This record gives sequence, structure tokens and C-alpha cells, in this order.
Amino acid sequence: MKSHSPLTNRRSRWVKTGAIALCFAVIPALALTACGDSESDSSTSSTMSTVVKTSSLGKVKVSGPLDEKPTIDFKPAFAGEKDEFRIIEAGTGPEVASGDRVTVNYVAVGGSDGAELDTTWGAAPQKITVGTSAVLPIIDEAIIGQPVGTRVLVSTDSTEANGQWLLFVFDIVDAKKLPASAEGEAVAPLPNMPAVTIENGVPTIAKPTGDASTTLVVSVLIKGTGPVVAAGQTVSMQYTGIVWATGTVFDSSWTSGAVDFPIGSGQVIAGFDEGIVGQTVGSRVLVAIPPDKGYGAEGNAQAGIAGTDTLVFVVDILDAY
Repeated sequence: MKSHSPLTNRRSRWVKTGAIALCFAVIPALALTACGDSESDSSTSSTMSTVVKTSSLGKVKVSGPLDEKPTIDFKPAFAGEKDEFRIIEAGTGPEVASGDRVTVNYVAVGGSDGAELDTTWGAAPQKITVGTSAVLPIIDEAIIGQPVGTRVLVSTDSTEANGQWLLFVFDIVDAKKLPASAEGEAVAPLPNMPAVTIENGVPTIAKPTGDASTTLVVSVLIKGTGPVVAAGQTVSMQYTGIVWATGTVFDSSWTSGAVDFPIGSGQVIAGFDEGIVGQTVGSRVLVAIPPDKGYGAEGNAQAGIAGTDTLVFVVDILDAY
């Protein structure tokens, strides 16, 4: 799913603060011009104005016990030759698999001077879904395949976005496997809603017939047995959205993997908030959203949605936290 998904009524799909936003954004990792040998006082980066004294991740020292915030020490400035990672201490828990919801603690520092930019220590750990294009490829590479309990050092070139390289230490706290799709008891769909069929495991919405409803319609197709989704939670889901009038798919997560959205807090279109809050985890719901609960008279030209278009989503609710 793209960061400019038409689901959102803001400029980005969610609000992240601090350096982690740079790390978790779906942006390409940039190649840095070679900086020469590590620990060379005379080498310089073409993308940094400071002198590069460390270009090898092996020269970066990480210290501190696993149950405490680590420290990251190096001779600034740091600029690597490529995005990479190094295992500081291997864990002994279950191995993280692609698609898992992973809980991590992290600390991030800037490569130019080693100053701390962001951390979860002293606050809540971060939850990310790995292997779904939700994070930079180097973070997926660093975390997937590692046992829970692992501490890993990551470097990534953020000179385009942040003017410097970033270094992170991730502590993998937990990993949870998400179901591939909705699981529960089948429920008969409401009348006048478009049919949903399953093709290669993916729900597909047939082109609707008849007039679109002028009010929000929520039809439960599978009733999950998990907890009820509450406003303010973040929901992991798979979804497809179409335009009622044409049957055209304007957005889908199924090509890239499950995605996370904050629900019931005004960060997605109103009809999506209202359609998902109160449902149970494991459910599949079909939601028809009229313009006044979607994008209003302005529509969403980027997604091909006119101001008069009713939208239809089929949503598999995989988790909520």
C-alpha cells in the first residue's frame, strides 16, 4: 500500500514523529558515493558537509544490557557505503517471519554528530509489520529471520530526507503471526450490496448494480471471534476499494501485504472509521461509503474518485492493538 493511499483524509496515512518516520517511510534506500577506508580523517562524503571518520558499521560500538536503552558510539561523522545491519546480540526466542507483527524498542542517532534523534525507551515500544513494504528494505532484512530477543544495529542513508545517515539499534521484543485473511463464521450479505467472490485467496468485489446507497452501509460477511475494535486503536487489515459507479479498483493492499491504520481518530475517511469501529477481529466486512462520508464534493482526483462517487471496500480485520 502506498503512503498516499486514498483511504486517508490527511496527507499521509499515519502520523509518525521523530527520526523513526524517516526510517519507516516507504522510500528507496539511496547509494552513497564511496567514502574511502573507515576511520580516515581525510575522507569526505559527497552528500554530507562534515568529515567522515567512520564508514564501517563494524567500527560502531553498541553497549548496554538488553533490558535497558543501549548507547551508540562512533567517531562522527558516520557515512556508510551501503545500507546494512549487524547483529549485536542474538536472541533465543521464536524466529521472526515475513508478515509478522513485530514489537521493537529502538534508539536512533544521527550520523553527522551521534546525537539522539528518537527512541521508544521510556515510552511504548513500536509495532511494525515486516515484509510488507511498511518499512525500509534494510529494516526488513535486519529483523526477518532473527530470533525474538535479538539486538541489531542498522545504518541507512537518509541524506536526501534528513541530510545525514541514521543509525538505529532495534531490540526485538516480540513477534506475532497474523492470519492471512479473515477467519470466523460466514454471514449472509445484506441485500443490494455487490457480490464478493474469492479469487486465489483474495476477496474481489463485483461491479455493483442499481443505485448506490446515500447512507453508510456495513455488511458483515465473516464474523470473527476476536476482540471488538475500539476507536483509537490501530488495525491490521487487508482491503480492496472500488468505485460503485464503475467497479474500478482504486486501491488494494493485497499486492503488498497487510497494512496498519489508526481507526476512529479521524485519520482515515469517516465512513471507514465508522465501518470498522465496533467490528470484531477476524471479521470480513463490506462497506459502502457515500460521498459525504468519503471525500465529499471535492473527491480524490489522484485516485480517480469524483465528488459524487460512492465507494465500496471489502476489509479483512486481522488484528487490533
